[in-house]
Amino acid sequence: MAGYVDLHCHWLPLVDDGARTISEGLEMLRSLGTLGFARVIATPHMRPGLFDNEANALRTAFATATAAVEAHRAERELPAVELACEHYFDDVVVGRIFRGEALPFPGGRAILLEFYEVDFPLSVDHRLADLRRHGLLPVIAHPERYAVVARDPSILERLLDVGAAALLDTAALVGKYGRGPRRTAERLLDAGLYHGACSDAHRPADVAEVGEGMRVIAQRYGTEEVDFLFREGPTELVAGRLPG
Repeated sequence: MAGYVDLHCHWLPLVDDGARTISEGLEMLRSLGTLGFARVIATPHMRPGLFDNEANALRTAFATATAAVEAHRAERELPAVELACEHYFDDVVVGRIFRGEALPFPGGRAILLEFYEVDFPLSVDHRLADLRRHGLLPVIAHPERYAVVARDPSILERLLDVGAAALLDTAALVGKYGRGPRRTAERLLDAGLYHGACSDAHRPADVAEVGEGMRVIAQRYGTEEVDFLFREGPTELVAGRLPG
């Protein structure tokens, strides 16, 4: 294995729009291991009204799934698995974060955030700064998929200036979400605005697109950039540090 770390994956079954069975989850993990991922962090959605997940229920689901992973580890090449959450940035979830009812990345130093696709909240700068003061590094999931960033990438730069990090959804580079997100991802990569990359896989077939995206990065930016985006950057983010 190359020692890559996947910070954002929906392999945990039956909790959101990710894996539908434990077999699907295991297949996703096996395929990610083949790509060089040694560590995969499950990040089910926490989005009230759509995916009404709370931390304790997700811990229970993860414990059950982990038992199945360990039972199959001898017969498959499977990465280590851990649990966090993809937190939708609304008032309900933000309140949970500050009350300690969320699921940050392992170690409790960084937290994955998802935003409304069209725009960021008006107070987003201040709220991200509040998270930093609270001891959490905000990690923005798939900024290339937000219309506001596509219109003006400097808006993302502004959020990074207050101490947030940006995480690339690798499959965007091969057009999984359309031409717009692909172009935006290329612009953000060219500008050096990403601190890491992830699979955001929901199905076994998604992992093949991740592999294609990794090859695109290697061809355009070199193998050192692949190592930064999938190993060095994610390792630093989990530790609560912005990679230099």
